Amino acid sequence: MPGLVIRMRRGEGSGHGGWGAVSLGQRRLAGVWHMRAMLDTNLLRCFLAVLEHRKLTTAAEALFLTQPALSKSLRRLEEELGVPLFTRTPTGMVPTSYGIALGRRARLIDLESRQAREELRVLREGGAGSITIGIGPLWSAYGIPEAVTQLVAKRSKMHVRIVSGVLDTLIPQLLKGELDVVCSALDFPDHPELLKRHLFDTVHLMMAHESHPLGQLSHVPPARLLEFPLVGLDKDYAGLDRLEKFFIRNGLQSPGVAIEASSLETLFSLLMAGSCIASVSSQLLGRAAQLNLRPLAVPGELWRFQSGLIYRRATDMDSLAGGAISAIAEQLTEV
Repeated sequence: MPGLVIRMRRGEGSGHGGWGAVSLGQRRLAGVWHMRAMLDTNLLRCFLAVLEHRKLTTAAEALFLTQPALSKSLRRLEEELGVPLFTRTPTGMVPTSYGIALGRRARLIDLESRQAREELRVLREGGAGSITIGIGPLWSAYGIPEAVTQLVAKRSKMHVRIVSGVLDTLIPQLLKGELDVVCSALDFPDHPELLKRHLFDTVHLMMAHESHPLGQLSHVPPARLLEFPLVGLDKDYAGLDRLEKFFIRNGLQSPGVAIEASSLETLFSLLMAGSCIASVSSQLLGRAAQLNLRPLAVPGELWRFQSGLIYRRATDMDSLAGGAISAIAEQLTEV
């Protein structure tokens, strides 16, 4: 499900309620110093580069190091930990069970180290902390605009950045630490590092322009949908899977997506052109009506699923990110 990314910055003073009177930069820096006492973050970056590229030469180039220097850093880390992290093979570096386990923690350590530096840089320049939120297409037109506007109005020096994405790309970004929270569908497999917070249910309807041939019918058999080009959102594999299941339930073969749109606005524009159809969340009916788009009288629901917030289990709810998650959840619940 495509979405947006919101990057916000705020002050760390005691005048921001439950967002914490202690500087987030100070808390993160203390945590990083503690981690550095256990593991050198530079060694962890070398380890993560090898874990990602699986070849010493490629990893060394990415780090702007020589291969011997990278090999030396890996050996030093393995000596400090007392376990082998990789198995050297003719085709590349294969992580051991120890390497896989360390990889999960090392990413969080590296993330905290980078975020601590960024927090301190912004504070030094007179700004505040930052938070990044990924949201799907539904959220770009429902709930989030109002929620973010209120957050900006209440907190000075806040910077907001919005970027489109889909569920299949937002979750990997969240796991990598590139996002602090995702607002999207919750119907994906549970992950040990993630928590889900249900806010409301979403129902999808098939929609077209009011002048569409199917728009004039009081009953639209699912088979009639196969006669018209279907618009989907780019890389929305979860949505495509739901669509295929709908057609299978009705004894039909899914036609697939004829046109992929990069945004909700583009999808709506294609529907307004006349011949296309698309599945759209029921929460967007009001927005669609303004564009003369209407739901088709297809019997039953296309699909129903839970929507809400997704964030890392390790998120400190007293931190900037945790405070923003709580504030956005509260405002969206009131929508």
